[in-house]
Amino acid sequence: MEHFRPVRGLGRAASALIWLVAIANVANAASDWFTYSAIQAYRTRIDSAGAIITAERINLVASASLSLLLLAAGIVFILWTYNARVNAERLTYAAEHRRSRTWVWLSWFVPFVNFWFPKQVIDDIWRASDPRQQGVPLRQRMQHRLTTQWWTAFVLMWIFERAYLRTYRLGVPISDTFLSTAIFSSLAAAAGIVAAISAVQVVRRITEFQSTPHLVQSSSD
Repeated sequence: MEHFRPVRGLGRAASALIWLVAIANVANAASDWFTYSAIQAYRTRIDSAGAIITAERINLVASASLSLLLLAAGIVFILWTYNARVNAERLTYAAEHRRSRTWVWLSWFVPFVNFWFPKQVIDDIWRASDPRQQGVPLRQRMQHRLTTQWWTAFVLMWIFERAYLRTYRLGVPISDTFLSTAIFSSLAAAAGIVAAISAVQVVRRITEFQSTPHLVQSSSD
């Protein structure tokens, strides 16, 4: 029989990285607007090409920082989710969860299903851990609006980022799309802030649930 796994430390680390990703998204949007301004100034002969070179360097640093933070935040968040899922199975029967433990990892990477499988995993962890719903079959427990708010904002951020990347070809902005690039990166940053606020709250609430003593049951009972 497995013991409860620690989630508080991973939860704090995941929350910190999620906030850093949100900040990096804003910085990336700001760098795109700076690039757009530099291009406009150059085209109207207000400024030299040096501003464009500076803008490209800033954009490179902002994009690289965002990519690294996204990778780190994703790894830590999935680790936290896996531990929280193991704990959730101590509070409910494992078979009641809609997705197996394998999908805690795979759900983020398999095309198409990654639009809803990760939310199902988090929803079931939340419902299994919620002390107010203990004793009720997992499938009959209420889902919380906070997980829907988080996932909706996250998917919107993902969509805006895909649109943002489509304005690039081989890593270079396509001619006359600098304004579109800045707009899409700004929309992604705005959605990312909402997603970050909601995600941190989800992590905090589930961590609090699992730090409260429960009458533990397992599938081996």
